[in-house]
Amino acid sequence: MLKTKYIGRPWIDIILTAISATLLILTFPKSEMYYLAYVALVPLILIIKRSGPLKAFIYSLSAGLIFYTQFLWWLLSTDGVNPFNFTLGVFLKACYLGLFGLLACYLQKKKPRWNIITFPSTWVIIEFMRSHISFLSTPWGILGYSQYSVLPVVWISSFTGVYGISFLIVMVNTIIAEIIDAYLLSTQVEVQGKAYSLGIKKTSLGILTGILILFGLHALSYTEEGSTPKLKVALVQGNVYWNNKYWSEKYKNDTSYREGIFQKYSLLSREVAGFKPDLILWPSSSVPGKMPYERTRVKMLSDLAQETKSFLLVGSSGFDKFNPEQRQTLRLSNSAFLFSPQGKILDRYDKIRLLPFDEYLPFRRIIKWPSWIASDMIDSLPGKRKTIFNMDNVRFAVLICWENMFPEQFREMAVKGVQFMVSMTNEGFTKVPIGHYQMLAVNVLRAVENHIAIARISSTGVSCIIEPNGRIVDRVKDHNLNDVDVEGYLVGQVPLSSERTFYNQHGDLFVYSLSTILAFFFLKIIISRINFRGRKSS
Repeated sequence: MLKTKYIGRPWIDIILTAISATLLILTFPKSEMYYLAYVALVPLILIIKRSGPLKAFIYSLSAGLIFYTQFLWWLLSTDGVNPFNFTLGVFLKACYLGLFGLLACYLQKKKPRWNIITFPSTWVIIEFMRSHISFLSTPWGILGYSQYSVLPVVWISSFTGVYGISFLIVMVNTIIAEIIDAYLLSTQVEVQGKAYSLGIKKTSLGILTGILILFGLHALSYTEEGSTPKLKVALVQGNVYWNNKYWSEKYKNDTSYREGIFQKYSLLSREVAGFKPDLILWPSSSVPGKMPYERTRVKMLSDLAQETKSFLLVGSSGFDKFNPEQRQTLRLSNSAFLFSPQGKILDRYDKIRLLPFDEYLPFRRIIKWPSWIASDMIDSLPGKRKTIFNMDNVRFAVLICWENMFPEQFREMAVKGVQFMVSMTNEGFTKVPIGHYQMLAVNVLRAVENHIAIARISSTGVSCIIEPNGRIVDRVKDHNLNDVDVEGYLVGQVPLSSERTFYNQHGDLFVYSLSTILAFFFLKIIISRINFRGRKSS
């Protein structure tokens, strides 16, 4: 393995690994140093290029352990997460970065001239894969989310989804690493090697310049959303937490506490009624009890909708005694209910994709999960219908909490002719602001991927309106401009859009194309090996 004065020594490689992990952490909310994403992987890629498979895997795994420990540390403050299951989760996520190091090392040995294509393709396919493994799906820390505030870059996702942004970031990192590596090589190899390294530098610089020009032109031509029809909505944020066992038990057992929460939301709704909103939004799980089973609660909400003369969308536990499955199992749904200004329940949506180990235990009939991974629970009942709500000929859909993390589920709802989306979430499980901002970034990408506005309503923040171009119009905030851990409301205009993007119409075609390209490279490598063995045996 070719070593340089700078790379290949263990202590230098350890430092470079730590630098890569630290820079990756700083690119995500709330550090907001998004520009560091374009150099964060350079030290790690340089190590991979000069390492064997085992070393590449170990250093990449180590970078993943450092990154995910810092990226997800706030989960330790939530109920149900302990040092043991947290460590296991971090290790499993870090293994994906280790897999990238292993595959990148192999491709570097077999097809080094194509690193600027194979490295980012490998990264993206691994990101996609780890977001689509049933209950083991882990969409946290997708690299593209680090750019959520850079709208000209986020624009890529309207064609490729968030994975296209990840591809761009890793490509730029690979180009920079190739330039550095070519320079280091040119100082110690023969003239032929210098010519090769010069060619790599020219090609890499040309591609990098083209990328910068493309986004520079788009940034210059970028405009805000024009005059489109709008809907006046009111976001009501009660600032209710259940981030530890005490508050969870109090909510379950203290009737007066639950009623106090309901009255808080009702009072805020009466305050916003003066602004005459078309639609008032409450967060997920904002209404105590079971609906529509508890008729008294339904009557209270019906009266409130009539009093405010607005459509009212609330989150509650769904239980219908006429549903045979619910009546037999007593399983509750995580649901959203829409009331008309006349006080009638127009429709409901039951959360389809449930959060593993929080809303259900996977394979509970086969696997007896140890208590340090998850405590026993009654599984929630997943929904089956992709509801489209209709209010005075304005169509919208709702996704609840965890569902917003999955681009394909959001796209499936947005493609059904809706004019805006509601992201209804209950983030009272943590008081750490960084967790709320990480989840906000996800919604920005969902808006741009589909060119659709999102009214994001959260129990504790960040509640906001996101335009189809990804611009956050306004947020619920206090007089100190804090948008997390605050009680209040926001009345704003949500743009109504029927125009859709390439991604919305065609899905993850970009990822499938990369998979085909990478499969072609591996097939070519296999054929070359077979031919080589044939020549050797003859």
